[in-house]
Amino acid sequence: MIAVALAQIRIHWARFLAIGLGIALAAGFVATTLIINSSLQNSLENAVGRSFSHADLTVIPGKDVFVGGDEVAPLLGPMSDIDGVHTASLSARTLTTGRGTSFSESSFALSPLPADAHLDSFDLVSGQRPNAPTDLVLDASTAEDLGAAIGDEIRFTVDSVPVETGDDDTPIYRGPSHSSVTFTVVGLAEMGEDPALPGANRALTTASGYQEYFAQQGDVIAIQIALDEDANAAEVRERLQSVIDSSDLDGSLDALTVDDAVDVKTDRLSGGNSVITALLLGFAGISVVVAILVVSNTFSVIVAGRRRELALLRCLGASRGQMYGSVVAEGLFVGLLGSVFGVLAGIGVSRGLMLAAVRYWPEEFPYDTLTVPVSALLTGIGVGALLTILATIRPARSAIAVTPLEALQPFDVSFTPSTRNRPRQIIGFGCIAVGVGLVIASLYAVSGGQEWIIGGALGGGLLVTGLVISSSQIIPPIVGWIGEVLFSPWGLPGQLATLNTLRNPRRTATTATALIIGVTLVATILVGGMSTKATLGHGLDQRYPVDVSVPLSGIVDDDALAQVREIPGVAHAVTAHRAEAVEDFKGERPEIYVIDPETASTVLGDSAADLVPGRVVVPEDYSDATVRIKGLNEMNVPVHREGLSSLAFFTTPEVGNSIGVSATSTSVLVRLDEDVDVDEIDRIQQSVAEALDVSSDEVGGSAVARGVYSELIDVMLAGAVGLLFVSVLIALIGVSNTVSLSVIERRRENALMRALGLSIAQLRSLLALEAVLISSVAALVGLILGTGLGIVGTRLLTYGYSTDLIVDFSVPAFLGILGVAIVAGILSALAPARRAARLSPVEGLKLDF
Repeated sequence: MIAVALAQIRIHWARFLAIGLGIALAAGFVATTLIINSSLQNSLENAVGRSFSHADLTVIPGKDVFVGGDEVAPLLGPMSDIDGVHTASLSARTLTTGRGTSFSESSFALSPLPADAHLDSFDLVSGQRPNAPTDLVLDASTAEDLGAAIGDEIRFTVDSVPVETGDDDTPIYRGPSHSSVTFTVVGLAEMGEDPALPGANRALTTASGYQEYFAQQGDVIAIQIALDEDANAAEVRERLQSVIDSSDLDGSLDALTVDDAVDVKTDRLSGGNSVITALLLGFAGISVVVAILVVSNTFSVIVAGRRRELALLRCLGASRGQMYGSVVAEGLFVGLLGSVFGVLAGIGVSRGLMLAAVRYWPEEFPYDTLTVPVSALLTGIGVGALLTILATIRPARSAIAVTPLEALQPFDVSFTPSTRNRPRQIIGFGCIAVGVGLVIASLYAVSGGQEWIIGGALGGGLLVTGLVISSSQIIPPIVGWIGEVLFSPWGLPGQLATLNTLRNPRRTATTATALIIGVTLVATILVGGMSTKATLGHGLDQRYPVDVSVPLSGIVDDDALAQVREIPGVAHAVTAHRAEAVEDFKGERPEIYVIDPETASTVLGDSAADLVPGRVVVPEDYSDATVRIKGLNEMNVPVHREGLSSLAFFTTPEVGNSIGVSATSTSVLVRLDEDVDVDEIDRIQQSVAEALDVSSDEVGGSAVARGVYSELIDVMLAGAVGLLFVSVLIALIGVSNTVSLSVIERRRENALMRALGLSIAQLRSLLALEAVLISSVAALVGLILGTGLGIVGTRLLTYGYSTDLIVDFSVPAFLGILGVAIVAGILSALAPARRAARLSPVEGLKLDF
C-alpha cells in the first residue's frame, strides 16, 4: 500500500502541491522562530563574554538584587588586599541624560573605567584614557551619531544629595534635586554594544568621577578581578566570597568564575528573548491549527473523490488497516516533504530578517550571528509531520467507513445531518454558551478582581472553539443567506455559486473556519489595541488633567515660558506653585497645584473640575472631609469633591498663602492643541525640556504618558498583525484548494453546463464567485467576532483606569481586510477556472465517474 500511496502522489501531484505549501508555511514559521531565538541567544552570550573577556574572576549581584555603586565601593579595598588579587575594578552602569553643543538632549549609559587598563574591554581609537573626574571617553559610533568630537563638552544630569534641615518641626518643601555637571570628551573608543541596553549611547569616565556624580543613580554590573600570575583562582574565589559574607552585602553578591558569570548573566538577560520566543511560538501554534484544518479538509475532498478507486482496492483484498495506512502514508510523505522545504526556507528567511534588522535597526539589533541548531530543524520537520498525521485521521477514517458495494454505487452528497454529529453539535454549542456566559460574567465581576481578565480570555477561547466545532451548523446558513442576498443579482453564475458552496456544508464550513480564525485574531488585536489606547488615554486625562507638567526648583524665567508657548503644538503654558501632599491616595502621592481659577481654565483638560476658593478639589471618591498638605507650614484643608482627578489635586492661592508655599516651588503647566498627533508628543517633550533647561525625564503629564504607551501598543499591533498574516495566508490556500478540488469533482457537471449553453466567462465567474463567497463570509464573521472580543478585552483590561469605554477601530483597516479576502478569493479561483475552461464539453462528458 506504500507503493499505492506514492503512486497517488506522483499522479495527482497538483492536488497535493497546495497542501505541501500550507505545511511548509507552518513548519517554516516554527523553525524560523527557533533559529532566531538561538541566534539572539548566541549573540547575547558573545556580547556578555566580551564584557568579561580580560577578567580572571567576577563578582556579580544575585538574581533580582539591585546593588548601587556607592554600596559596593567599600568592598573594593578589602578585595584588592586579598592575596593573589592584582586589582578589583567596579563595572557599573548609570542611565542619564546629556546635552552637548552639537546635539540636543540624549540618553546615555555611563560606566566607570576599569582601574586596571588590562581589564579594558574597549579599543581606544583616538585621544586618551580619562584622568580627571570630569573626563569622558565616548563610544565611536555614539560620537558619530551625535556629531561629537574630542574636546567637546557634554552636560549631564546628576542627582545631588538633598540637604536636610535637621528640624522636623519646620518641614520645608524641597523641589527636584536634579543638577548638572559638565564633562569634556578626551577620547573615542570602540566599545561594542551593551547587551542589556542595545543601541544606547555609551560613555566612560574615571572611577572617581563615576563615584562622585553617578554611583547613587546606577547599578552594579560586576566587580572584575585580575589575579596575580601565580594565584590560585579557586582559593581567591573563596576569599572573595568570605569578604562579601562579612559585609553588609551578605547574600547580595556572588563570586564566580568568568564562564559561570557569563552563563548566569546570559540567562538573566535572555528573559526578554524567551518572552518574544514564546509569543512567536504562540502565533506559530495558531498557524499550525489553521494548517491542520486546511490539510484535513483538502484530504477529505481527495479521499471522497477516490471512493470508487478505494472500493476497488477493497474488492482486490486490501484490508481496512491497509487503506487507513495508505491515506496516512500519503499525508506523512507530503508533510515531510513540505516540512523540509519549509525548514530550508526558514533558514533563508531567518538570515534575511537578521540582515534586514542589522541594516535598518542597527541599534536595536546589533548582532548578525546566525545560529542554526539541529534541534530547530528537527522540531520544524516534526511539527509539519505531526500536523499532517493529525489532519489525515478524519479522512483516513472516512476511507475505511464505506463497504466496497456501497462505494461502487453512485455517490451523492447528503444534506441531512448524521446522528453521529449530534455529540459534536452538543459540545460545540455548549462551548459557545459557556464562553458567552463566562464573558458576560467577567464583564460584571471584573470590578471585584483582576483575575476575571483570565476568565474573560477563557470565555473568548471557548467561544471560538465552539464556533470551530459547530461550524458545519453555523457557517453554511450564513453563506446561503449572504449568497442569496448579494450574489443572486449576478445572475446564473451567482445562483449556482451559492448552491455549489452549500453542496457540501462540512467542506465549506471547514474552509471558512480556517480563515475565520486568522481574521478573528487580527480584528481582536486591532480593535482591542486601538480601543485600549483610546480608553487609557481618556482615563489618564480624567486622573491627571494636565497635558504636560514640569516641576521646577526656582522662579520661571519669562523668556523661557515664552519659548514654551512658541513650540508648535502648544496651546497654552502657565506657571503654578506646588504644595506637598502628606498622605497617599490610592497608593500614590498626588501632585497638588496652587493656581487661580482663571489661569487653570486655560491649561486644564475638559475633565477637570472647577476650582473652589479656599478648598482643595479632590475626586468624587475621596473619603475624608479634609486633606493634609504642606508648604512652609502644614495644615488640613477642606475638600471639594468633583471629577476624577486622583493623581493631581488643585487648590487656589488663598490656600497656598495659608500654608506658605515657597516662591521657588513652581511648575510649568502646558495645554496642547486638540489636533496634536501622538507622534508629535516626543518632539514637544524634548522642546519643553530644552526651553526650560531641564532633563526630559522631568517633563511629565498625561500627554507624555499617552505618547509612551501609544507607541508601545502601535509596535505590538504591527508585529502581531504581521505574524498573523501567515495564518491568513494558509487559510487562503485552503480556499484555493477547495475550489480546485471542486473543479476536479465537477468536471462532468461543468461539461454538461457548457453543453447546455454556459459560456466560458460564466464558468469562470461561477468559480470566482464561489471562492469570493467563502472568503468574504469568513472575513465578515471574523471581523464581527473579533470586534466583539476586542471590545470585551478592552473593557476587562482598562476597567480600573477609566470609567468610560472608548471603542476605536480603523474602518479603512477593516475594509482592507475584507478587500484582501475578496481579492484573494478571486486570485485563488484563477488556476481552477483556467483548468475548467480548457476542458471541452465533449471530453468532459466522456469521463467516467
